[in-house]
Formats: sequence, structure tokens, C-alpha cells
Amino acid sequence: MPLLDHFSFTDADIRQPRLQPSPTDYIIESGLDNAVRAAVLLKLPLLLTGEPGTGKTQLAYKLAADLARQTNGGFLDKPLQFSTKTTSAATDLFYTYDALGHFHAAHLKDRPEPPDVADFIQLQAMGQAILLSHDPVPDRYRALPGIDRKTSKGSVVLIDEVDKAPRDFANDLLNELDRYEFTVREDESRPFRKGTAHPIVVILTSNSEKNLPEAFLRRCGCYHIEFPGPEQLKRIVTRQVFSNDARYAQSETVRQQVEARLDEYVAKFVALRGINLKKKPATAELISWLFLLKDDILNDRTIPKLPAEKRASSLSVLAKHPDDLIRLRTEF
Repeated sequence: MPLLDHFSFTDADIRQPRLQPSPTDYIIESGLDNAVRAAVLLKLPLLLTGEPGTGKTQLAYKLAADLARQTNGGFLDKPLQFSTKTTSAATDLFYTYDALGHFHAAHLKDRPEPPDVADFIQLQAMGQAILLSHDPVPDRYRALPGIDRKTSKGSVVLIDEVDKAPRDFANDLLNELDRYEFTVREDESRPFRKGTAHPIVVILTSNSEKNLPEAFLRRCGCYHIEFPGPEQLKRIVTRQVFSNDARYAQSETVRQQVEARLDEYVAKFVALRGINLKKKPATAELISWLFLLKDDILNDRTIPKLPAEKRASSLSVLAKHPDDLIRLRTEF
């Protein structure tokens, strides 16, 4: 590859918005639809497993948007998300306590009275959902950013990558997920339980990095999202990459050309996934790869007609390991 003295971008390149999936673009296959329906009707948390990048997290955003629309605003239109960490404890799902801030406030000179512990309690995803299910909404603690604490609503709670947490995290949630209740120990062990005004729908995701406790699994509905086949991959890419492009929307000829090229590009992607890679590219990588090559596809350029340097460099979107990048280049 030639050596350059500087990067060169057009104004359109710089101002190009980040590629973000939209809930309206999410494609629901029938098995997943039935699993979500069963979880909502039976009031069970739904545990989703599957490869990273297969849409587990985005399902919660799709569900929240659809519930908000179908209930005329009776649900939050985005999920209350808790991103699990290796250090997460069960209480972190409900609230966090700023002990250091409370300590400093309590030792301020000339303070007329002790600070209220409630000022140092920050609600988290499940705690916020439980309070929002009441009408009126209790307003003792700090709400999550962007939440109207005065308006009660139903909510979707997303507990993302639950398998990252210590094993005790899932065990400690057994009763809380059954009863939708928690206790704020630092505030005189004040109890809170789900209200009757609005429902809560819980979606959990797992990349199956480690096994979850049997007792926890018994309390959940479970569904494994299989990696999409070629036809579903084409539908996903068409919606997320091409459907909003004016050239695609306004020309039947272009749409037919894109359809033919996607057959070729998706087939190549599926073939690349079939070779021995350390980390197989997922749907998210396919979307990014074809977004990068969107103009070539819209101009009916086949893979062999891609400029050699562009074809080689585009593979960095698919490969997540140096050895994989070398392997992909030899196969492409």
C-alpha cells in the first residue's frame, strides 16, 4: 500500500452520522416472537442467548418501542438498561449508594442538620422500574438520567450480559425477580415492591461464557437466537444499510442491482464465517462491512471488481484478531 503524509476526508465523511440500529429495523423471527409473547403473558424474565452480535440487546429496544407505541405512551420507549460487570452485586441492579459523598456531606462545617441519606441513593434499572410502576411515583431517590420521575409508566428492564457477573449475582436475584422487590439497607432498610399501576418486562442476555445456576434458569423463559441464514441476513442489511438511501428508494433498477449484489456479498460473508477463525464475524460486522462498501454495491460493483486495496482493507471490519485478518485476506 502507498505511504501517505496525511489523512484526507471529505466534509460528508466527517459529518456522516454513526451507524446506529433503529428499533424499527429489527426483524423478528416467529420463534422469538412466541418466546417474547410467552414471557409477557406469564410475567417471566426472558433470558436470550446466542452469539455476540445476533441482536439480543437490540430486541429489548425493539420491545420497548413497540410497547410504548401500542400502549399510547404507557411504557417507556427505551429499556432501562443494566450492563453487568464482573464486579456487579445484586443490589447494583436496584440502586447504588454514594457512601463517600454521604460521609463528606455529613462532616461539612456549619451544616445546620445531617444530610438525608436519600440524597446519596441513585436508582438503577430495576429499582427505577419498580418505582415507576406506582401511581403516584415515589420520589425519595435520584431518578436515572432522562427519566420523568413524576409520570408512572410500564418499562422494559434489560439486564445485559448477565453471565459476566459473579455466580452469586444470579442466585441473589432469585427472590427479587420473582417478587419485584428490594430493600434500601442504608435508608433504614426501607422496602419497595412493584406497584399495580404498570407492568415490568425483564429481558436478560447471555453470551454463554459461563453456565448460570439451575435455580435461576427455572425462573426464566429461555430462548436461543440462532445465527441468521442468508435470506434473513439480506433482509437485515437491506433495512439497516440501504432502505434509507435515496438512490435505492427511488430506482427499481438500483434495487434489483442491490438485490443481486447482496446475494454475492452475503454468500461471501457466510463462506468466510465457515473457515477456521478465532472470532467469527457476526451480524453487526456484516452490517458495518456492507455499509463501508455501500457505494460499490449501489454502483453494481461485484467483489472481484472492488479495488484491491479497498477489498483488503475492508476486511479489518470483519476481523477481530490479527491472525483472522491474515486468514481472511488469503480467502478473499
